[in-house]
Amino acid sequence: MQGSIKYDDGKVYLEEVGPKHTSVRYELKEVLHSKRSPFQLVEIADSIDYGRMLILDGCVNVCERDESNYHEMIAHVPALLHPNPVSVLVIGGGDGGTVRELLKHDTIRHIDVVDIDEEVVTSCQKYFPYLATSFDDPRVVLHCEDGVEFVRHSRSSRYSLVIVDSSDPIGPAEGLFTREFYETCRAILDENGIVVAQSESPYVYPEVLQQVYSLFSEIFSTALPYRIVMPTYPSGQIYMMMGLMNFQSITDQNTSHSRNFFNSHTKYLSYLTPHLFESVLNLPGDVLRLLKK
Repeated sequence: MQGSIKYDDGKVYLEEVGPKHTSVRYELKEVLHSKRSPFQLVEIADSIDYGRMLILDGCVNVCERDESNYHEMIAHVPALLHPNPVSVLVIGGGDGGTVRELLKHDTIRHIDVVDIDEEVVTSCQKYFPYLATSFDDPRVVLHCEDGVEFVRHSRSSRYSLVIVDSSDPIGPAEGLFTREFYETCRAILDENGIVVAQSESPYVYPEVLQQVYSLFSEIFSTALPYRIVMPTYPSGQIYMMMGLMNFQSITDQNTSHSRNFFNSHTKYLSYLTPHLFESVLNLPGDVLRLLKK
């Protein structure tokens, strides 16, 4: 998607335009922040229907109304499928939301967060403090540098999870959608490790979902996609792709892991429920047919 903030007849709008004549338009109350970093245009605005938004190069990256949908699902699904997550690498995630959710897991002792754009981090610390305060936790180490290079030079590390919390595969995130990058991610995972990356919507960018599924199927023992309902994403949903080092580790897993988590944290979750987690790997028929191609 490509977008920009526009002023029309005394009103302010954010308009995103995608392929096949698809567009989305949001009316804004006020633009609070606009600064071009060395990597992208970073804007913060208050919208009428969706709350505060982080907008990167004219596209919604985070917004108050559905950020919990995204952050809970990208963090908790792999963390609950791994038998004992201890160390996590988050590529991107400069808003802090994914880290906020990961910190709910008592077994996780260390989180490296690597976001190339320091402007995203500082802007979110000011305008999304309920997300970015997660960086203050002593288990979290923030690195403002290139994620591809960080992974390339971390081969001695062993992570339980690598979560690629990136924007669309253009601009600063382009290098996060290559075979070389995910082969390097595989090298830094533990024996039960899981990589998660966003793989777009099958209704807007079906070729991206197919390509990421094919790539993960070749690099990891198993590729598993799952869906997140996202009102601010074109088509209203986005898919995550998981690459598993050891599929047997999740099939043999004791359900007490997830049961204990939900018993302790359900009241702090907005989107994810035990029943949703149990069915998270069930895919609709049209997506299954798309992946079989």
